[in-house]
Amino acid sequence: MSNEAHEIMWRRMRYMLSPQWDIYMSFRKWFHNYRVLEVGFGTGAGVLQYCNNARIVDAIEPDPGAVDFANKCFPISNVNWILGDITKYDTPKKYNAVVMIETLEHIKDWKRALENICNLLTGKGILIMSARNNNADLRRWKELHEREWSAKELKDSLSYYFPIVNLYDYSLKIEQDERSKLTPLVAICKMRKRVRWMP
Repeated sequence: MSNEAHEIMWRRMRYMLSPQWDIYMSFRKWFHNYRVLEVGFGTGAGVLQYCNNARIVDAIEPDPGAVDFANKCFPISNVNWILGDITKYDTPKKYNAVVMIETLEHIKDWKRALENICNLLTGKGILIMSARNNNADLRRWKELHEREWSAKELKDSLSYYFPIVNLYDYSLKIEQDERSKLTPLVAICKMRKRVRWMP
């Protein structure tokens, strides 16, 4: 294993000790026979939690080292590890679900990313995403993030693209209101057919 792949593996495996792992464990049974798009897959370890339930998973990531790592370590028949940018990802495929775990805050053109996700979802498709809450207790702005949202800001932003947006804790059992100080916040967004561009 190259030093670069080794560094990627250990740097990103830390998330298994955080609520990210629990988020994957909470929704992994939902995807029976689904076509799933995972945006920003990192090491790919999250995809491994649900890919056996899905029909196919297209996992997109802009980091060439991460894509190389996943292709070498996880050659799974129904998973395609794709090097790409969600703001430019163009495919005739439609997905039943898009998964984006703590990724949107890293995307500079996040509005374009959400618009493209809407166009990639079926009419009954869902987006499952998580993001850091900038209003959380003991939370400071992270330099690696393009943006962070409060619960209200996140819900308002997602509502430009999805008619139904619900916020939850990592277990997907305890609903959060727009004053929540919990982090990360998990949003379950249900699709609509037309997209209204956010000004």
